[in-house]
Amino acid sequence: MYEDCPFDTCPQGPPHPWQPLDADGSPVGGEADTRQALIGYFAATTAMDAAIGRVLDRLDALGLTGSTLVIFTSDNGFNAGHHGIWGKGNGTFPQNMYDSSVLVPFLVAQPGRIPAGRVSDALLSQYDVLPTLLDHLGLDPLVPDPALRPLPGRSFAGLLDGTGDTSGHDRVVVYDEYGPVRMIRTRDWKYVHRYPHGRHELYDLTADPGEELNLAGAPERRTTRESLAARLDEWFAAHVDPTLDGARFPVAGTGQRTPVTPGSLPTAFEPPPAG
Repeated sequence: MYEDCPFDTCPQGPPHPWQPLDADGSPVGGEADTRQALIGYFAATTAMDAAIGRVLDRLDALGLTGSTLVIFTSDNGFNAGHHGIWGKGNGTFPQNMYDSSVLVPFLVAQPGRIPAGRVSDALLSQYDVLPTLLDHLGLDPLVPDPALRPLPGRSFAGLLDGTGDTSGHDRVVVYDEYGPVRMIRTRDWKYVHRYPHGRHELYDLTADPGEELNLAGAPERRTTRESLAARLDEWFAAHVDPTLDGARFPVAGTGQRTPVTPGSLPTAFEPPPAG
């Protein structure tokens, strides 16, 4: 199906300088034949699209379409040559937080209740989904035990039915499997902080949407960097469980290649072989 596709949306740049290498010097997670990899990746996406269509057709045949909220999303993005990477956030060491790694699709449908064909550019996160579902279903908000830290998510149900606005979603924080690598993004700026390795990043997303020019060390951007770093710290101070804080662990990114075993030093905490 894709033998003749030019794949213009997947430019193959030079290997990213942070791409980890195996002992023989070959990129970890790279593709020996990038064109064949793209053909397979696009074909798999097409097959998934067709299968999801079968699910939606079945809902319709059962008369459940109007009473069913359908959400299509993902757990992470994927670089198919973007930034010289094949893989996601752990396709480099230190781990990366490029939009192509962390931005995910989010399609939602419920004919008769959610207007079709609209697009929102609000900054939303997976941690907003739980309060949104409760709100959409008319259930009481989930209130945690007062002794626990507050939940980070905010409902965006108003964006689904057209009754809300985006004023409450002006920034988003990204973390999770990347351990000590954390990111905060506003409409115009992205700041990436790495514990304890360093190599922080700051991008002007208006002037540099491709995230090519790192301004973290630019003196004229010091105020912006420090402000975003403070907001990132405030977010984690409010929501993180100190006993489970990933910033305490120097994750190196090879954990998905080797199982973590009790009583041994997991390779997730060991740097990949130097190239």
